[in-house]
Amino acid sequence: MSTLEVRSLHKAFGGLDVISNLNLTVPPGQRRAVIGPNGAGKTTFLNLITGWLTPTSGAVLIDGQAVATHPEEVTHAGIARSFQRNLLLEDLTVVENLRVACQAFHPCRRVFWRSKREFGDLFEQARQAAEWMHLTDILEVPVTHLSYGQKRQLEVALALCAKPKILLMDEPAAGTSPQERARLIDLINRLPKDLTILLVEHDMDVVFATCDIITVLSYGKVLATGTRRDIQEDPAVIEAYLGRRHARG
Repeated sequence: MSTLEVRSLHKAFGGLDVISNLNLTVPPGQRRAVIGPNGAGKTTFLNLITGWLTPTSGAVLIDGQAVATHPEEVTHAGIARSFQRNLLLEDLTVVENLRVACQAFHPCRRVFWRSKREFGDLFEQARQAAEWMHLTDILEVPVTHLSYGQKRQLEVALALCAKPKILLMDEPAAGTSPQERARLIDLINRLPKDLTILLVEHDMDVVFATCDIITVLSYGKVLATGTRRDIQEDPAVIEAYLGRRHARG
């Protein structure tokens, strides 16, 4: 179990501050949501944590140790991410997608003369990730034949192939039907309790059903952090983002 900490994180593009002096701590095993209106800086925030962007200043730490700003080194530090847009290999089967993901994190992946026996644990890792996301009955199905909801489940399973300590999820419910969304909520809640989750999501039903603590961003700054009730009753959050539908009456 690991603590994710963000200290004084700042990202500017030219004269535009997208993330400004952002501080956040996610303790081990917590399910934390980051929400906010479009343009609040949520995806930029994830890109900074995972090394896809280099911060202008500030640092990302795991258990007090600074994480290098390179995606591969971030993964080795224990952080994995599922993406908002589809990055699947559509012509391969579910299990082949998972095997490729597992092999990407294998220590022998760049040694091309290794025997297949060197990778004997890959299918077991792939099946474990499939089991977590309830994909075991469609392992041999080409991805192109999956429903959209199943593809979203597979995206999360691919991130789990890295055996992360901290899982970042970028709008996993985007574009799903109500039935698919309910299934995804159930699957997220069934993930190992020692897995720390940082969830960026627009769907407040998903946020409230899966996360213990919610952080609200507005123009790259933290507007509020608290429990579901705290956030629902915060006048500034209601005004900036939630509106009255999700506020407590």
